[in-house]
Amino acid sequence: MNELRKYAAIGGAIAIIACWPFATGKIGEAIFKDGIASYHNSIIEVESVSYDRGYLSSTAQSRVHVIDKGLSEELEYAGYPTEVIINHDISHGLFSVSSVSTFDTTSETSEFIKGLTLTTESQLTGTTELLLSSKDTNFMTEDLQAQGVEKLFLAASQVSAVIEKDGQFNVSYQLPKTEIRLDNQSEMIIDNVAGQSAGHYVGDIFIGEANVSIEKMLLNDIESQINNEVKGLKYTSSNHLTEVKDKAEDNTFTSQNVLTLAEVNTDAGVLKEGTFDISFEDLNYDALIKLVPLLQDQELDNDKIQQLMLSFDLLAAKGFKVNINQFSAEVLGSKVDSSIKLALPAGTARASQNADKLVQTLEGKTELVIAKKLVDETPELRMQMDELLINEFAVEEGDNYRLSATIANGQIELLNGQKMPLFMLLGFLSYLR
Repeated sequence: MNELRKYAAIGGAIAIIACWPFATGKIGEAIFKDGIASYHNSIIEVESVSYDRGYLSSTAQSRVHVIDKGLSEELEYAGYPTEVIINHDISHGLFSVSSVSTFDTTSETSEFIKGLTLTTESQLTGTTELLLSSKDTNFMTEDLQAQGVEKLFLAASQVSAVIEKDGQFNVSYQLPKTEIRLDNQSEMIIDNVAGQSAGHYVGDIFIGEANVSIEKMLLNDIESQINNEVKGLKYTSSNHLTEVKDKAEDNTFTSQNVLTLAEVNTDAGVLKEGTFDISFEDLNYDALIKLVPLLQDQELDNDKIQQLMLSFDLLAAKGFKVNINQFSAEVLGSKVDSSIKLALPAGTARASQNADKLVQTLEGKTELVIAKKLVDETPELRMQMDELLINEFAVEEGDNYRLSATIANGQIELLNGQKMPLFMLLGFLSYLR
């Protein structure tokens, strides 16, 4: 009897293992169809064309096409496809479903699309890993040649991602080389673009961390005789959502953005160690989630304009901050450092219809520190700085000059205590250039 039970247990295990590919195949089909059904976008549409499920493998086909009328017309005019057919070869493992997808289109100008390969593996836990790779591609068309384009090249590139069941994702990408050359030998060359994003979307807004870097970018315009080279460009972004318990209407969004440049060579001179650090703080999330889609909409009718104004009113009523925390660089061997901090306190009602009240409420501070050496070597700056010093708008501090102003009650207050209307801030900020 015991031996019979042992054999039955072994037989049951074998039966489960033998039947399991059917289960993973069914799960894979559900993931495929549910994923497509849940995808919504105002620019492109994805649909399932077919799904033939087998024992250890399946085949499927899906279709991606552009539904944005304006973009569709632009693509057709340029000779590029507005729809792509994707063929999927799917394998059923014991604990995962993997696939290799290739892309096809009837357009003769789509060698790039035809050279794409997407491999994915979905675990039963809901985690999906994917890798999208492309081949070296020259995007030249007769239309581009007629417009004077000699070369439009993208080196083999790849995008990889891990997507969790709860919507969290981690995406990284590498584009080794992009090159555009005109028949007059003007050119743009971008080397080694790399980036990563980790986070999730709440509505249309990304919450998480992202970064991108470019090793080198060369811009040469033969006709205007402009030659620019950018080295070591890096951009980082950090977006956070602060939730208030039991008060979702008070949730706030903050975005920190930093752009740095190792070196920029231009005909006018060399810039080194450039930093532009800007943050948007304490933005009301409810207002922002309504505002973002409206700002992206290319066709705003009267109703949408009204919605946009109401969303801005809510944003202003809750208050927020916009800070240029650092705007600095080494120019001609001398350091320039500036900052602008602006805050709109909560309480401004119907800001879109009450600009005067908005101006009166705005608070902030702006400051510029510039090396005397740079001023002395730049005649135009020397002339402007002399005028600022005479009027006591600027002061000397060691090897630097400093300009500073505070903003309150619709006025700017300068270092010498003189006040002037806020609209004159633009004139003051012209000295930051």
